[in-house]
Amino acid sequence: MFFGACAIYGMIKLFDKKYGLIIDKEGIIDNTNASSIGLINWADILSIETQNVMSTRFLLIFIKNPENYLNREKGLKRKLLYANMKMYGTPLSIISNSIKFNFDDLEGLIKANLNEYQKINSI
Repeated sequence: MFFGACAIYGMIKLFDKKYGLIIDKEGIIDNTNASSIGLINWADILSIETQNVMSTRFLLIFIKNPENYLNREKGLKRKLLYANMKMYGTPLSIISNSIKFNFDDLEGLIKANLNEYQKINSI
């Protein structure tokens, strides 16, 4: 059943025309994997950390009020987000294997945009 669900998700993503990741003035729009949440507002982000699990790197996005993001979703996606929350302390992550972009550059870009947002809004 699990592999069937993975196959279906893979087929859907194969024909998906949405961008996997968008970084703009509002925040990060994440559509990179099955547990992606969509828009993550800069105002909600507390910090970003990198985690390595075997040969896969993750950007963990720590947010204020994770319940707000968990409550957006239902079903299997919600369960995936809760599993992330339990394992990493945040429901939100971006996985290096799901993007075609240098992971170190992506991490730097996201952190620079977060710092810029925080600087502008701390005045």
